[in-house]
Amino acid sequence: MKSVLCYGDSNTWGASPIDITRLDDQTRWTGVLQCLLGESWRVLEEGLSNRTTGFDDPLILLRNGKATFPMVSDTHRPYDWLIVMLGTNDAKARFRHKPDAAADAVESIGEMGASQGAKVLLIAPPPMRSPIKFVAEFDEERAVSFSRALAPLYLEVAEANGWEFLNAGNVISVSPLDGMHLNAEAHTRLAQAISNLLRR
Repeated sequence: MKSVLCYGDSNTWGASPIDITRLDDQTRWTGVLQCLLGESWRVLEEGLSNRTTGFDDPLILLRNGKATFPMVSDTHRPYDWLIVMLGTNDAKARFRHKPDAAADAVESIGEMGASQGAKVLLIAPPPMRSPIKFVAEFDEERAVSFSRALAPLYLEVAEANGWEFLNAGNVISVSPLDGMHLNAEAHTRLAQAISNLLRR
């Protein structure tokens, strides 16, 4: 049996763009991926809302993806694949780092997974879109620009390390309801793209 560790934020956890409640496991892309891959694969969900790539959040504890990944990795190892899809929360107004800092952080996460013998799939999250519902947390213009800048930077990281790469923005779009989360159709399409890549 092959195992896939899925490390992400609220779009891996499955936050609904309607009310931020959690979508059921048959709707979340991780659950759809499990169905597509079949019984010879095991999909391990590690999605956490508000998780950043590698930065402490002064308002929400334990959301630094780089700092908390070693614990997650040790919990699930050995695993055959590591999928990393982070970066959206780095666009919050209270964080002032640039997109290349997010790319450096996801590279560190990928390197830790690779050190465990896992193959790495780095996913650039789909860009945010206007209007963003959470105006108290995001400066809309900066957030959209920040999220759009991630894909080419993540591609460079993946190519430099020999990892697989998926630009989710080429496959899906975030919901117009809140400008950052995925609806059920997007979850399904993302899972299909990931399944095709893993099987290849």
